[in-house]
Amino acid sequence: MSIEINFPDKILAGVNQSYTMTTDEGAPSGKVEVEGKELPHRVIPLGAPKDALVSTTPVMKYKVSFFLPDGTQGKDLVMRFQAGASQVEEKKPITES
Repeated sequence: MSIEINFPDKILAGVNQSYTMTTDEGAPSGKVEVEGKELPHRVIPLGAPKDALVSTTPVMKYKVSFFLPDGTQGKDLVMRFQAGASQVEEKKPITES
């Protein structure tokens, strides 16, 4: 599988953000950045996906939460995470709140 991040249609500045990640390679770790500045964030385990057999699946969901400050509109949100041998880097534009 690897690691996947589920993004909303719009990323809004000035509000708390919360995105889900799915991976079958253990707990993810990484960075959340805007213009090279790392934002404080938390990764919270959520458990197996609803459609999975909990006793047999290695696939787990996690939530990454952080605050995206005002003044970041028009910039890019960069998320770099890895879990086991898998890694993902996503870059998304931030819109006005």
